[in-house]
Amino acid sequence: MEKSLLLYGKGGHSVVLQDCAKRLGYSVVGFFDEQHPYVPTYLSTIPLLIAIGAPSIRKRVAEHCYAHSFMSLIHPSATVAENVEIGEGSVVLAGAVIQPGAKIGKHVIINANVTIDHDAIVKDYVTTYPGVYIGAGATVEDGVLIHSNAVIMRRVSIASFAEIEPASVLKA
Repeated sequence: MEKSLLLYGKGGHSVVLQDCAKRLGYSVVGFFDEQHPYVPTYLSTIPLLIAIGAPSIRKRVAEHCYAHSFMSLIHPSATVAENVEIGEGSVVLAGAVIQPGAKIGKHVIINANVTIDHDAIVKDYVTTYPGVYIGAGATVEDGVLIHSNAVIMRRVSIASFAEIEPASVLKA
């Protein structure tokens, strides 16, 4: 029997989450977006995922939908160590690797082929594009947007709502 899931957002990230959900035995039974923002409370028992890449918008939607239950999705091809913490509403997509001791906040997007090294902290509403590397002991504060193939070296701290350009290398 398929499990039900609601998605907020109808763009490209929504398509990716639909595929991931299907692989995990979920059926997407409803979509909402900024043109149809009201998620009826009678649906509050069905888990909701926010399929929006922009951190500030994802944060606003999460705060607006506070009465709903959120779930996390981990793609079957992702590798996540046993002692990793992953917050509600977060997604870990195909080929991602999250090493021991890492902490992932709420409503975080760990995109395809992203590596989060041991003891790294990725706080709430962060978006990583494909191919990002976050080094051991690094801290990524709330709402950071990290573009494809950026490298954040070990023990680097990134300020809240910063935007990291593609293929950047950030060193301590």
